[in-house]
Amino acid sequence: MQKKGITKSEWLCALLATGLLLTAEAAFAERTEARRLGAFAGAMKYCAERYDEKEGRYFWARQRVAREVDGMSGKNKLRAIAAGDHAFRTGRFLGDRLDRSECRTLLGMSEWRRFWR
Repeated sequence: MQKKGITKSEWLCALLATGLLLTAEAAFAERTEARRLGAFAGAMKYCAERYDEKEGRYFWARQRVAREVDGMSGKNKLRAIAAGDHAFRTGRFLGDRLDRSECRTLLGMSEWRRFWR
C-alpha cells in the first residue's frame, strides 16, 4: 500500500516552479514599466512641441522620467527609449491619441503621483 501525500521531490519541484514563475512575472513587470515610462517621456516630448506651455511643465515631467530610466538595466533602458521614440513619432500614448486634453491629463497625473512616492 502506497503512502498518500506529497513527496519531497514533488515539493521541491513545485517550489522551484513557483520561484521561476515569480521571477518571470517580475521580469515582465519590469519590462512593461520600462515601456510605459519611455512612452510617457515620448508623449511629453510630443506635447511640449505641439502644446508648449510657458512653465515648461512637460519638460520637467520628461526630466523626472529620465532620472528613472537612467537607473534601469541596459535592456530595459533600450526598451524605454524605443517606446519613447514610438510615442513621439505616432503621437499616441499607449493607444490614446495625444491631443491637448490628453496631454494635460497625462501631465496632471504625473505631477499628482510624484507627491505620493
